[in-house]
Amino acid sequence: MSNYVTVAGKYVNEKRLDMIANNLANSLTAGFKASRTVFDVVTTTDDGSGGQALLKNAYVNLSDTYIDFSDASVVESGALLDLAIMGNGFFSVMTRDGVRYTRNGQFMLDKTGRLVTVSGDTVMGKGGEITINVTDGKSISIENDGSIFLGKDLVDVVKVTEFKNTSDLKPAGKSNFINTGNDSGEIPKVYSVRQGSYEASNVNVVLEMVDLIQTMRAFECYTKIDQMFGDVNDKLTALAKF
Repeated sequence: MSNYVTVAGKYVNEKRLDMIANNLANSLTAGFKASRTVFDVVTTTDDGSGGQALLKNAYVNLSDTYIDFSDASVVESGALLDLAIMGNGFFSVMTRDGVRYTRNGQFMLDKTGRLVTVSGDTVMGKGGEITINVTDGKSISIENDGSIFLGKDLVDVVKVTEFKNTSDLKPAGKSNFINTGNDSGEIPKVYSVRQGSYEASNVNVVLEMVDLIQTMRAFECYTKIDQMFGDVNDKLTALAKF
């Protein structure tokens, strides 16, 4: 085993620790989707006698990361403007950096009557930004198809988008995702939403803690092996002086 193998091992486990820590930090963030790592083993060979390939090194490599888009539990909040998407799809919200997509349905009205997220991003409807001018005596109701009514008047319909390839969606902070693919990846969706509810984080704290312990132990093992190589090299260097 070479020193490079231990360095590679520490590197991938350090990256895994960062991802686990981020998942745990967002275990209570509505609409958050956990990140996962993909590892593979890289091998290098040397030509031995007779042209036969001999294994030189084998080390672990961080080959990819992906987002776990599995559904999370739905929380019954009772808030009139909270929405949970039943099934696939994402709410479209307008941020300072452009359109983003989220499963976080904790919405509210700002001072101008716009429907916004807790971060202040505007929720998009089929007619653009959703504005609800609340007047006395009229209540807000939201149907399963996303239609928003103020009394008996239709205000707009919440826009929900599904994607052909969710691997094109990358984290953009605040439970938001950005579509890094082309527009053809978006599919207009026939969907159902539930008023008075929102989707929680899909982080399983128990499993993340188990992964955290395993990753920390692996990192410590690679560190000890690296230190062992250092001690051996120091002793060999000392012997060479005699």
